[in-house]
Amino acid sequence: MQKITDSLSPWWGTFNFELDQSKLWRLGPLTMILRCLSGEWQVSYERIEQYEDSDISVSDTDSIPEDLPELTRYVFRNPCRSLKITPLLADRPVISRPRIPFNLSAGEEITLYVSSPLWIELSAGNNAKKLGELSIQRPSDTWFGPSTLQGELCYATTTHCRINLVEIPERRYRAITPVIIRNNADTTLSLERLNLPSPQLSIYTSDDGRLWTSTVKLTREKDGDMAALRVIHKPPKEAPEAIILSQPRVASEAGVFIRAFNAVFS
Repeated sequence: MQKITDSLSPWWGTFNFELDQSKLWRLGPLTMILRCLSGEWQVSYERIEQYEDSDISVSDTDSIPEDLPELTRYVFRNPCRSLKITPLLADRPVISRPRIPFNLSAGEEITLYVSSPLWIELSAGNNAKKLGELSIQRPSDTWFGPSTLQGELCYATTTHCRINLVEIPERRYRAITPVIIRNNADTTLSLERLNLPSPQLSIYTSDDGRLWTSTVKLTREKDGDMAALRVIHKPPKEAPEAIILSQPRVASEAGVFIRAFNAVFS
């Protein structure tokens, strides 16, 4: 097996294949093999529970192992030899927790850093015809809202949001979101959970290969879990030279209020 990239090289972008060639991606918990046939692409993958965060590579491989449980075929009238891989954020909001809940006093502001799971979009040929998507690490479902009638279905991330960026592990198959929280209310905000509007965020890459998203600003104007949402559509100040990789799934609207904090019904 010939290794063609290492952990510091991009695992996304356009990849050219020879006929009957297969390539293998290892992205933390995900192993994915793509195979180019005449008029057909085959996608096979599995996710494992025990893995190394640094296990990121793209390699040539001889064939698709029989023990990979998932195999999907995409057939075409005309053969194509190039495949584009694009990282995407989740198609639902992601709920994150600080490692230890904290209080934000009235009039105070803080920046949290959230590490988000990613999806992979596969598209083929010069016209980038979309084949499908798969998650690198499928998060669990959770309901975010005060009752079964109020709220929305979200994902629950297994990692903690952090106040200090240096505490975020470097996982190049996840994206980091700076979240600015401003408490303009007269009461203290006790923050146990944070609702990140992932479908409204773009993804950027910095020179070191780290992935970032748009910055999110949440402004709490009165007591409760609601906050005014603002998405800053440019690279975050932590990576000002980063370049965009993918657009938001849905457009953000100015002045929208969302249920941003703590409201998990159980």
